[in-house]
Amino acid sequence: MSKRSIDLTHCLVRDGKVSCHRCADICPQKAITDHGIDTERCDGCGLCSAVCPAAAVIVPEDYAGALAKAEKLQPQVLMCEKAGAEGAPCLGFLNRRLLWAMAWEKGLCLDISQCQSCRPAVYDWLLREIDACDAALQKAGRPQIRLVHVKAGTTSKKPVKKVERRNFFSALFRSTTESLQEIAEAQMEHTYVFDGAAWLKNRQTEPNDLFYGLQVQDGCTACGLCAAVCPMQALTVQRGAGEKKGSLHFQPVSCTDCGLCTAHCPVQVISVLPHFTGERQFELG
Repeated sequence: MSKRSIDLTHCLVRDGKVSCHRCADICPQKAITDHGIDTERCDGCGLCSAVCPAAAVIVPEDYAGALAKAEKLQPQVLMCEKAGAEGAPCLGFLNRRLLWAMAWEKGLCLDISQCQSCRPAVYDWLLREIDACDAALQKAGRPQIRLVHVKAGTTSKKPVKKVERRNFFSALFRSTTESLQEIAEAQMEHTYVFDGAAWLKNRQTEPNDLFYGLQVQDGCTACGLCAAVCPMQALTVQRGAGEKKGSLHFQPVSCTDCGLCTAHCPVQVISVLPHFTGERQFELG
């Protein structure tokens, strides 16, 4: 049983103008209906988090922490817990944009050797996302993702501390206290919401064809409603002193193609494009 849920205060269903069923469509266990998760059927694969455009899926796994662990490894390796102690519970939360950000600077190794037998839907998803990311990396002249098989014992372990005899009892007391604290923390139910768009923005990820683009046709009234409804703050309207219209600024790394800007535009001049075209600023007026 996987204790995950959907935060309806963030889910696009709250808006009423946009119909989104990406989490239900991708769920291999058919555990999501009417924007709710059947925790008995959910197997914790994380695919719903990979496709949610509003970061509305609450999960028991720390996906940001898993990415941080992978970055500390030499070489940088993403894997699941079955492949290595430093791995994530499951790699299903990954998508092509996260892979791009991890692979761009230092190169990336990926161990999906356990996925096909464990969760075939995750394996198929990852192959598609890897292929898309590899095409972008090749176009940019960067090394493609290396598929590896991590051998047991190759990931880092905590070193064993040597304790002198005179310090044995104080060390034992400390150890017991720390153990009790660890037990207490283990019994607590931690939940996380992984905002992939925010993670990418914080890393100052360079956008490319893997990211969404924006088109603004003539007729925009600069009302600012698109920026107001954008849940990821991918749009901002900037006006100088005395300006009535100004310009619309677009942050492709933050865009998740949620569709709210298009649905709420009163003059219907905004379109989200499947690929980033390089345009970030649109003069209004």
